[in-house]
Amino acid sequence: MIIFFRCDGNMDIGSGHIMRCLSIADSAADHGEECWFLTSDNAFENLIHVHDHRNIILNTDYKEMNSDLEFTKKLVQKYKPSVFFVDSYYATEFYLFSLHGTCSLAGTKLVYIDDILSFPYSCDVLINYNIYGPEKEREYKELYKKAKNQKTPNLLLGTVYAPLRKEFQNIPKRIVKRDAANILISTGGADSAHLGLALVHAVINNGESFGAYQFKFVIGPMNGDAEKITFLASKVPNITIHKNVTSMSAFMQKCDVAVSAAGSTLYELCATQTPTITYILADNQVLGAEGFERQGILKNIGDVRVKGCENLAEELIRSAVRLSCEYEERKRIAMLQRTLIDGMGTKRIMEVLSC
Repeated sequence: MIIFFRCDGNMDIGSGHIMRCLSIADSAADHGEECWFLTSDNAFENLIHVHDHRNIILNTDYKEMNSDLEFTKKLVQKYKPSVFFVDSYYATEFYLFSLHGTCSLAGTKLVYIDDILSFPYSCDVLINYNIYGPEKEREYKELYKKAKNQKTPNLLLGTVYAPLRKEFQNIPKRIVKRDAANILISTGGADSAHLGLALVHAVINNGESFGAYQFKFVIGPMNGDAEKITFLASKVPNITIHKNVTSMSAFMQKCDVAVSAAGSTLYELCATQTPTITYILADNQVLGAEGFERQGILKNIGDVRVKGCENLAEELIRSAVRLSCEYEERKRIAMLQRTLIDGMGTKRIMEVLSC
């Protein structure tokens, strides 16, 4: 059987949509499914092929998904995939309604991955794996109740459905070090806000006061500041740059504290029980950052669009160092993280779809 994934990634929107779909696709492939990725361009073609999946490049504007709708519907009609995942903020109400009609006739289950509750999404299964997902069940049902001729889909809500890669399953309980020295810095696949560069400057500006800490920067594949960051880091002994990390779960487990945007990486950090300081880059990250902070799991330092790069970077670095000094607090956070994520989300998703 074939499964379709319609998602995109680039320097503007990062790699989050691609990566979570790859996690689901890898799980499906383990059960003998053939996975096809439909993307606007070839930005992640190599990565998709490395995972042994097919990539159909649509050569369209990722912001205008309606422009490739008819071609996409023809693919559904021709190949009749068992499941079609859509993961994009640019999927319009018309796009999903029209595609859902075609999928229904082809015997294809349409799945939409959401985190912003924009409109009643026309689909068979809706996934919101975010920490605030269960709190939004009533809002989802109200959305569909007000819609004409719109059936409420099967709602998969909450962190039990977080689509993490296989390497994040069965992570052992973290042994929290009393003396924490390794701080992971992750700014996502693209870092269009240039926060990575600002964070390097923040470490350098604090000089010897942070000399006892090792700052491990993970640079994403589409980070436009990679050369500048690498050059600056080469002159500072307590900054190391890491690209193309082969086992992110193992890397996270070796770090004592992390700094990360409030995106999908937070769920990986929870799986590895890595106490984390987070921040907001975009509107779709606000609810997640607030949800984690409300439950006392992570501290949200603020929105880069409000505080500005330099001010936020300084606060993030100081907060991470402060957390490194708080042994009991790190133990408390790691325990909560362990109860939140077990890494089995993709398995649960596929079990629902196989019914």
